[in-house]
Amino acid sequence: MSRLIILTYDYPPNNGGIARLCFEIKKQYNLHHLPVEVVCLANQGKDPANDQNVVRVTSKRGKAEYELLQYIRKHTTKDDIILTGTFHPDGLIALLSGRRTYILAHGAELLPGHSVFRKHLWKYYRNRVLKKAHAVIANSHYTASLVKTCSPEANVLTLPLGVDITYFHPTLPKKQNGKLNLCSISRLEAFKGHDFIIRTLSMLPAAYRNKIHLTIGGKGPYKETLEKMVTDLQVTDQVSFTGFVADDKLCDFYSSADIFILCTREEPGNRNVEGFGLVFTEAQACGTAVIGTKAGGIPDAVHDGNGGWLIEPDNQKQLTALLKKTG
Repeated sequence: MSRLIILTYDYPPNNGGIARLCFEIKKQYNLHHLPVEVVCLANQGKDPANDQNVVRVTSKRGKAEYELLQYIRKHTTKDDIILTGTFHPDGLIALLSGRRTYILAHGAELLPGHSVFRKHLWKYYRNRVLKKAHAVIANSHYTASLVKTCSPEANVLTLPLGVDITYFHPTLPKKQNGKLNLCSISRLEAFKGHDFIIRTLSMLPAAYRNKIHLTIGGKGPYKETLEKMVTDLQVTDQVSFTGFVADDKLCDFYSSADIFILCTREEPGNRNVEGFGLVFTEAQACGTAVIGTKAGGIPDAVHDGNGGWLIEPDNQKQLTALLKKTG
């Protein structure tokens, strides 16, 4: 039987979306007693408990790529399948190994940046790697269209992300404090739209504003700006920050809120897009309705009027109407 080899630069104890996805794929293979192995970079954090068949390369970047390639060539066969976390550099390494290669596509990693390589050579390199893969597995229809734009000859499969309902499920009752309790969690960056939510809250009539509380989880470079905005707009009674939320606390975080909200906007020039929006499906699995934006792949995660609502990015009128309606 052929094995699945997951070649990735992102794997727990990293806690990003790609790391979690690769871990979940491996877990499902293990649950079904299918042969699977992860090949990744070393990490200083604590590995997940009982996570076997994980090979970690300890060398620094540059040498690590060579060692990953040599490991794949020496320790896999032509019958094995390589699944890579992204197309660069994981996908390139897999293709150079001569093995059948499938590449996961998420969205932002496909966009160009501002370096000389990304400005002038990125589109040619990206096109070459994507079209040489046996298939590119996109996490949303938005990401699939992005792959096709980058590489028209690529074989693209669209597979919106699922959520592990044995892990994500209601764990706490809703808060009984007489308020509409909103929660949001992400890496705190400008394109995630927390500034828009805070500004909209601040402009609500006092009768509505005082009946709403927003709890923001996560950390990131925009946190201080958001905290200052909350103070300047005088909504400290309506908005609080909890910082990093550990994975084993996520279900409680989602479950105890009435609505999960994340109003992402697209910033392709800065490589900022929401390829899917796994947090929306996690929150819904925990019994919490969601509010998202019609941006990136979020419409694949949120069906308007069915467990949640979609608004246009930065549309204060639409968000205000929803908050008044649900509150």
